[in-house]
Amino acid sequence: MAFRTRATIAGLTLAFALGASAPVVAEAPAAVVSAAIAPEGYARITLSFDRLPKPDVRIVNSILVIGFDRPVTLQAESLARGLAQLAGVVRRDPDGTAIRIALQKPVKLQVAEAGETLFVDLLPPTWNGMPPPLPKDVIEALSRDARAGREIRAAEARRAVRPLARLTVEGATHPTFSRLIFGLGGDVDVDFKRTGGTVRVAIGAPYRFDAAAARALLPTEFSGLTSEMVGDRLVVTVPVADAKEVRGFREDEEFILDVDRGTAPVADPSAAPEPAAAPERAAAPQPVPAAPAPAATAPRAHVADPETTSTASPRPLVVAQDAPPVGAAPQTPIPARSETQSASSQPFVRRAGDTYRIVFPFARPTPAAIFVRGRTLWAVFDDDRPLDLSALSRDSGGLVVAADQTPLPRGRAARLKLADERLASVATEGESWIVSLGDDVLARSATVDLKPSFDRDGRAAMQVDAPGLGSVRRVRDPEVGDEITVATLAGPARGFARPRAFVEFQTLATAHGLAFLFGAEDARAVGRLDQLFVERDGGLILSSAAATEPASEGGATLMNAETWRKDHDAPFADREHELLGAAALSSLQDRPEARFDLARFYAAHDRSADAKAILEAIVEDGGLTERDDRLSILRAMAEVRLGRSQEALSILAAPALRLNPEAALWRAAAEAAEGSVGKARISLRTGDSALAVMPSALQARFVGLGVKLAIDAGDSATAAAEFDKLDVLPAVEGVAARDLIRARLAEALGRADRALAAYGTLAKRGDSAASAEAELRSIDLGLKVGKVDRAAAIERLERLTIGWRGDWIEAAALARLIELYGDAGRWRDAFSTLRVAVQAFPDADGTRTLQDRMQERFTDLFLGAGADSLPKLDALALFYDFKELSPGGKRGDELVRKLADRLVEVDLFDQAADLLDYQIDNRLSGAARAQVAARAALVDMMNGKPAKALEVLRKTRQADLPASLLQARLRLEARALADTGRVDLALEMADGLAGADAAKLKADILWTARRWPDAGEALETTLGTSWRAATPLDDGQRADVMRAAIALSLAGDGLGLDRIRQKFAAKMAESPQSAAFEVVTAPIETRGDAFREIARSIAASSSFDAFVKEYRARAAEETAAEKPAPASAPAAPGEAGSRA
Repeated sequence: MAFRTRATIAGLTLAFALGASAPVVAEAPAAVVSAAIAPEGYARITLSFDRLPKPDVRIVNSILVIGFDRPVTLQAESLARGLAQLAGVVRRDPDGTAIRIALQKPVKLQVAEAGETLFVDLLPPTWNGMPPPLPKDVIEALSRDARAGREIRAAEARRAVRPLARLTVEGATHPTFSRLIFGLGGDVDVDFKRTGGTVRVAIGAPYRFDAAAARALLPTEFSGLTSEMVGDRLVVTVPVADAKEVRGFREDEEFILDVDRGTAPVADPSAAPEPAAAPERAAAPQPVPAAPAPAATAPRAHVADPETTSTASPRPLVVAQDAPPVGAAPQTPIPARSETQSASSQPFVRRAGDTYRIVFPFARPTPAAIFVRGRTLWAVFDDDRPLDLSALSRDSGGLVVAADQTPLPRGRAARLKLADERLASVATEGESWIVSLGDDVLARSATVDLKPSFDRDGRAAMQVDAPGLGSVRRVRDPEVGDEITVATLAGPARGFARPRAFVEFQTLATAHGLAFLFGAEDARAVGRLDQLFVERDGGLILSSAAATEPASEGGATLMNAETWRKDHDAPFADREHELLGAAALSSLQDRPEARFDLARFYAAHDRSADAKAILEAIVEDGGLTERDDRLSILRAMAEVRLGRSQEALSILAAPALRLNPEAALWRAAAEAAEGSVGKARISLRTGDSALAVMPSALQARFVGLGVKLAIDAGDSATAAAEFDKLDVLPAVEGVAARDLIRARLAEALGRADRALAAYGTLAKRGDSAASAEAELRSIDLGLKVGKVDRAAAIERLERLTIGWRGDWIEAAALARLIELYGDAGRWRDAFSTLRVAVQAFPDADGTRTLQDRMQERFTDLFLGAGADSLPKLDALALFYDFKELSPGGKRGDELVRKLADRLVEVDLFDQAADLLDYQIDNRLSGAARAQVAARAALVDMMNGKPAKALEVLRKTRQADLPASLLQARLRLEARALADTGRVDLALEMADGLAGADAAKLKADILWTARRWPDAGEALETTLGTSWRAATPLDDGQRADVMRAAIALSLAGDGLGLDRIRQKFAAKMAESPQSAAFEVVTAPIETRGDAFREIARSIAASSSFDAFVKEYRARAAEETAAEKPAPASAPAAPGEAGSRA
């Protein structure tokens, strides 16, 4: 129908998206809009889209609303010119989902959709008859579209009845790879991807394929091939479990998949065959594979759909002329065997008179263990290949009655049943093991000895030095029914010369290797490098290793019983006067020895300082050198007694003293003082031979030390045995000290009640060291068994630390007290006591360990699970009082930032800003610095210092920041600009941001700047389609509704105010602000005092608080989702932004 235009027809196409400034992620549809009044007296509005959104057209209170189910882009203002006097005001909703037209006259509404065009006709009230027809060109276009649709549907139907193409697959093999050839018959997309032990070949067409028929004709390695239809694609799954590499490529109308199996095996012409099992006779030699055929002539096995085999002839098999048929390679003659044949893995027998020699050949050095138990020869090897033992029974002249073998983890055990008992000897030749059964001994095996030692926890153990140690395994003996623990060794031949029996285990005599029988369930053999240890959880029970022979003559040991008696028989003053006179009157040549006797006398009477001074004078005068063993031992003895264990260990580290038994005893004392229990026990055992000739006073000292070390190591059995010896020696350290050891032994043996009673008696005796130690141990044991509660333990430890000072007892009591304070949550007491312990014992290892542990607990108060256990102010006070416990590095920086957050929570903004500024200026770099700067800027803005926030953000700008961090910094900078009065610049920056946050930020800026028209529309935009949602509005959304209504009312926008009322009236009616909403959305001319009061209260609630809350929530989500990049690491690709 032709129109005569009485007004200008306006049409515009808008191609920009609203997503840059509104919370719409996808690009909004653009519309061409036109409006005109026809001669017949009706108006027509035309909206043309590329894809028409779902429309909703209605008239409400003389307002025409043209709505859509999603935002659209159009120029609504041009409609007013086309509708002449029919329309008053034309507005587009801020969220882009509707056009509102204030009508000046009553009309009838007629809506029609034609393709992607919406026709809205406004008819006069007097209109009768049919609605106005659509334009002719529109009807013709609809007809063309209908014809095209019918043609498309017909083509699809024809394709549906067309038979599908068939996929053919051919297989080819090569020594180094296998090949599959997919016959596509056309240009079809093919993708392949390897996942674990399979390759998925995806063919972009719905081919027909019979996988079962394909598997029957392909090589066996592809027997697991399967297929499935995924949508309109055929996916073939190919097994490639052992493939090193998979390659795929196109060639004409075929897709080729190569599966690389690695390097082809090279046949060893001297290698004997290796059968799959051990038959009665040796297996016939297998043929050596021929040289591989070239890849181009590899045979192919054709696979096709069974339905087409009669019409499509398969590709013939092609075999290279130079290659023999598969399985028919020429045989290679087997070389004659010898005793040292290393290429064969099969044992054989050689006879020398009445002696039979069994040869076990190997291709590489193989650790072994060989021994005879009863009439059974055991041979255990670290090689898991099967052995052919049939020749041994056949060729041994009846000596080997039966032979069997057992697979082991990474090894194999062979058992040969002998007709009679034979002497076995072992030798190696090349890589072969030769076992001789008879009187003709090949070579005598070297002897391996067991010696007492200690395990890693200091408990008693046995040790074997075993260079070339292989594997340690348990092998079951089917004849006896027990288990033998076997340790293999590399050559040369060596083993246990004879069996030995101990309380928990025994050893078997071996020709080579080590074999044990364990009587205790928890006993075990453990290999560590070139040593093997026999251990038990509670330690082995071993007899004393004290030598029955003294080291040498009585005078060879420095502190022997004879010299000691001479120094103690006479009164101290008389003997001292005698030795002083001898030293003063002796000749220059005899003076060093006379002085040495005087020093030894002082050492025997525990005047170590005097002894040390005389020894230093001897060295200074050149009488004796520091390399003299006697002088070194006496100096070490003096240092130990003076509490200088480190100096004593330095003296005793001389190579000449390493094996000296007397030096070992004093080394044990020094190591015990350093807390090295295991080392001290080893040194103490080394010194046993010197202990036998020492006076009873020193014996009591070192035996008592052995009891204490055994208790500390948890070796209660050894401790009890040693205490029996101690009981008959004099109590040189006092009766209380002896009783304390007895109480400790009772505790170690599990007699807690007896130990507590003994500790209690000792604690009441007085102020001796034994009493203090007894009190400390009583508290620990009482806590352990539940006889003492935490409060009582704290009280007793506080008394102990006040009454006893200066040694390890005070240090241990302080450490225990600190732990109990922490467990009770008395953190100030714990950290204060720790400070005392560090000042009193700065160099003690226990103090450093305790400090590290308490630093972890201090850190946990601010970073871990204990972060919320303390009130904020108490936590802040603790940090400032004990900040020396703050960790270094990244954890320390994180702790400081958490502390800044706590300062902000109690409104200490200046202190929080100072902490963060220090981090920015001195500790951080890269993205971490930019992230903390954003936090500091937020604190400055909360503190009313937006200018300082801008300065912090600008001085930490850098390129390549993660996108989320970049957006956060830009939001902060825009807000800070607005707070400093530069609103236009802030709005320009907000327009450059994306997402709902940007729209919210822009609305807040406009609200703060009192730009009411723009603020009202911006706030409405942030609300989006929340008025349609089924869920009620949250607090923030209700506040934005109220602010939008107030802004539009203050802007005098009645149409916008009516729009807010229509959208949100139902939602707000169910909220606490329902009455206030009725007031602020009332007609503008009715505003009164109630409106002003509500507007004043809402304006007073700063939008900045909502901004801070929203910023923190988003920052927490981003921190949980992705950790900030390290200072030295560049941003991930795709996350870099511009400088911020």
